[in-house]
Amino acid sequence: MNKQIKNIAIVDDDEISRIILYKYLILEKQYSTKLYSSGEEFLESTTRITPDLVILDIEMPGVNGIEVFDRMRKIKELEDVPVIFLTGKEDKNTVMKCIGRGADGYMVKPVSKEVLKSKLNEVLKRYNEFRANKTILMIDDDVEFLKISKIKLSKYYKVLTVDSGKTALDYLTSHRVDAIILDYFMPLYDGKNILNILKRRESTKKTPVIMATALSQDEVINACGDNQPDAIVTKPVNIEELLSKINMLVCMD
Repeated sequence: MNKQIKNIAIVDDDEISRIILYKYLILEKQYSTKLYSSGEEFLESTTRITPDLVILDIEMPGVNGIEVFDRMRKIKELEDVPVIFLTGKEDKNTVMKCIGRGADGYMVKPVSKEVLKSKLNEVLKRYNEFRANKTILMIDDDVEFLKISKIKLSKYYKVLTVDSGKTALDYLTSHRVDAIILDYFMPLYDGKNILNILKRRESTKKTPVIMATALSQDEVINACGDNQPDAIVTKPVNIEELLSKINMLVCMD
């Protein structure tokens, strides 16, 4: 598992259970933990914060864990977030209900520190391996930016870089990638023109494109017309923000 700090959400109406899990995780340097006492409270918070993993109690009053999970999978930013269900019942029906919903794992209460650490490591490692199989193509004439970005993003994805729009278009005639990071201002073929070509091609029209630009979002939207990028990041690019947008766009299969 990589050492980047992961945001873990613990959703459980049992205060003692929440605190115990929190105390287990607070000692682990790679986790930042948020606690929620209800499904409603958690779902409301996700408009501001997207967790990297959710530990979700099944049996809660109001919106129970299964309902929370179903709602998450209908929200673009949450549909691929790993979920580990908590259950007080070690019975086959409850476990099968979790697995059938697409859960990434489950734990039976009371949860020991060893089980918690093992399950988090297992699920996050599997998720990171899933992302590592995705290929990102970066198109930018700023060679130094490509070099720095590739070093940081290669921890999570296979990253290809090209400093020419024409080279990128030639490459994409015979190769598939999972997302494209495209500079707006480039000589010969600028980002807007490349985007128009990509969105018209049958092989690339559904490939997510993140536009990197010093322009405002409104300026990019107006300039691109009918063929809009799937996301926009402002230069100078914050790599954490870029990574977040990549995660959102490519981890939805």
